[in-house]
Amino acid sequence: MSRIAPNLLYLTIYNPTLRPSGSVASDDEDAEEQAHILFYTSKERAVSRDRMLRQVGLAKALISFADMFNADDPCNNVHSQTKRMIMVSPEPNFWIHAGIDVAKTPRPPPVDKAKGKGKEKSSTEAPVLYDYHESSVHDVAVKADLMRGYEKFKLRHGSFASILASLGQEALESQLERFFTIWAWSWDLEEGPEFGEHLGPLLHPKQSSLAGSLDDFCSRLPDEVVVIAVSPPYIIPSARYTSMSYPPALPNFLSSILPPAQPLFAPPPVATDNTVKALKALPPLPEPEHQRQQNSPKREDDAKNFLGLDLSVKMDMPKWNWPGYLTFGKGGKRPELLAVTPGIENKGLPVQPQDTPGFERVMGFEVDRSALEDAMGSERIPLPAPVEKAMDAEDGRLLSDTIVPHKENGVEGGPSTTIVSKDQPAPLDVAETSSVVAPEPVLPVTPEPEPAEFSATTVHLSSPEDPQATQRRRLHYLARDRVLIALIGLGGSDDQLEPSAFRPWADEAAVLADSINTVIADEAKQSAIDSLPSATKILQPKDRYALSSSQFTIRSADFESRSGHLYNARQLLGENEPEISEVFSRGQNPQYWYVARRGLGTEQQGAPDEEVYMEVFRKEASLTDVDNALAGVVRRSAGAVRAA
Repeated sequence: MSRIAPNLLYLTIYNPTLRPSGSVASDDEDAEEQAHILFYTSKERAVSRDRMLRQVGLAKALISFADMFNADDPCNNVHSQTKRMIMVSPEPNFWIHAGIDVAKTPRPPPVDKAKGKGKEKSSTEAPVLYDYHESSVHDVAVKADLMRGYEKFKLRHGSFASILASLGQEALESQLERFFTIWAWSWDLEEGPEFGEHLGPLLHPKQSSLAGSLDDFCSRLPDEVVVIAVSPPYIIPSARYTSMSYPPALPNFLSSILPPAQPLFAPPPVATDNTVKALKALPPLPEPEHQRQQNSPKREDDAKNFLGLDLSVKMDMPKWNWPGYLTFGKGGKRPELLAVTPGIENKGLPVQPQDTPGFERVMGFEVDRSALEDAMGSERIPLPAPVEKAMDAEDGRLLSDTIVPHKENGVEGGPSTTIVSKDQPAPLDVAETSSVVAPEPVLPVTPEPEPAEFSATTVHLSSPEDPQATQRRRLHYLARDRVLIALIGLGGSDDQLEPSAFRPWADEAAVLADSINTVIADEAKQSAIDSLPSATKILQPKDRYALSSSQFTIRSADFESRSGHLYNARQLLGENEPEISEVFSRGQNPQYWYVARRGLGTEQQGAPDEEVYMEVFRKEASLTDVDNALAGVVRRSAGAVRAA
């Protein structure tokens, strides 16, 4: 039976401290509860107010009940056989609550034993039963997705508290409606972000070599400007950016500005229903000539036609005056080559030889005639003859567009004539001849590159001291190929840094982006060589790892995991058991190892914001081997994470 993927049932955002803004009727007991709800969307589209209030009221009741036992650890998830209830509080008194239906598979219908084995019931339709997959939804992944959506909204619009304080509840509800309605129903719970994307922005593998150029560019900027470079999916932060506490949504937002990379070979277009209807509505194409002749009835005159020529016409062949042209050199003169000059209708005019023996120019090319005659003599191939130019005796200029008959053996109008032109001045000596030279080709003019210029947008950022107090800041960026250089002002007002202040640095930013593109291209070539399959890589796959700190993440190039072991390990490290520092687990089929550790140092208790996750694809590895492999990864990569 087909498996039904997990899906979102409803999503709501509420604040239990809000009060109705207007007057409330005395008999309306639900008006105060409804004032708590800032946003609500459901899979069923149209939901009654009673059902909406029951769903939100249940979430508030569960949170209040859990708070009675442990106020420091509020309730954030509730499990049942068929559903998940996830509650996240991104700001004080504000809650994001999602109801999710887990994945399920329909059971086969029961059989009626009375009517025989294998026969289904026909009298009444039995209800469809499902087998539910509780492991299809991970609480850690759902919470991380909700927080990513909140951080994206906060970056573009501001925090919930700042909007409520400055614009009011109605404006906050309107902005939540526009953003989270689209975000909620584009949320893919089945094929969402993989585990590594929940750890934070990914540092570029060449961060150590590229950070020097970025810091050098940043040193020439004012102290209130922060620089960051983005090359999806990596970021290259400067020292000033690292010292600040920026949200992970900022690099993701900058990566979304760049257009997606175009594939080398685009897939063929897919014909949709609208395309087919449009093609059918077009008028029919005219029937080809050969098909029209085949479909039309034959006539007696068709036998007299051949290739469009009427063979019934009587032609006097001797009057065509083609001496020697159809004899192929036997008993006739050699045919002269025809000269074709651009811009002059001289088709069919034979070319006459020049007076200068041994050397001439034909169609703009220098030809050694004596050497050419020796090379072509055995093949009896005629040589091209030059074109004579007639002169005007009065002004010494060549006559324009004039054909002068050439006299041969005293007979005028022989088989050869001369083309003359009046385009260029020439000496009065009419005996002097020259060949017709083709004009030089005009090379295309390469347009000058456009000057580098920053584009501008606005984001809402907060200070580490007060994360909820967001301020609008101007962000200037310049994109070159797959690299984006962004400049962020530290000032809080919109007009503190005008766009004209950034123009002197645009050219330097463009040079910096080009240099980063060069390094990335070299890295891509090397990665393509290293990724070639070999017997060692096929038989013994490499271990994959990811190291994260408070701001950045470093991971192996092939790390991409959706394993539930890593999600469970992160939940143990971060939420349920703070005293746990390491988690080792092993799968059943295949028997791979999954490791998680808090802290990147050699001591047991590391920094709480440093974590390392690893997958070991060696079935024969023991627990000691896995621990040694983890220590080696930490030793090699911990310095890069901490330096960033």
